[in-house]
Amino acid sequence: MMHIFSSITSTQNSNLEDGAFVPKGIDKACPRATWPATGKKRASVPITEEQVRGIFLRYDTNRDGLLSKQELKNAFSSLGSRMPGVRAWLALQHADVNGDGYINEAEFDKLVKYTLKRGYKFN
Repeated sequence: MMHIFSSITSTQNSNLEDGAFVPKGIDKACPRATWPATGKKRASVPITEEQVRGIFLRYDTNRDGLLSKQELKNAFSSLGSRMPGVRAWLALQHADVNGDGYINEAEFDKLVKYTLKRGYKFN
């Protein structure tokens, strides 16, 4: 009985890489994300209103003066949103006053204020 336990323990120990246990079903050759081991935290700077305006204007890809859901999704993705599609939908629900599915110039300020309240930051 002791022999079986020691072989299981040695198998688990062979899965250790840099002190981390790799589960049995995971390929050891699979690349993993590595984090900088500097120990220093980068300062986050809150995004300004001018920067938000510039980002949304840059993502108006067809230059029609309207922001579609896809353009909003791309903009929120560039801001670092974890779920840009959901954020774009919520932004449309909040700022699209006339309900046409686009953010026009009259609704643009409401979109910018909504985005600023979300607290996006640059690292």
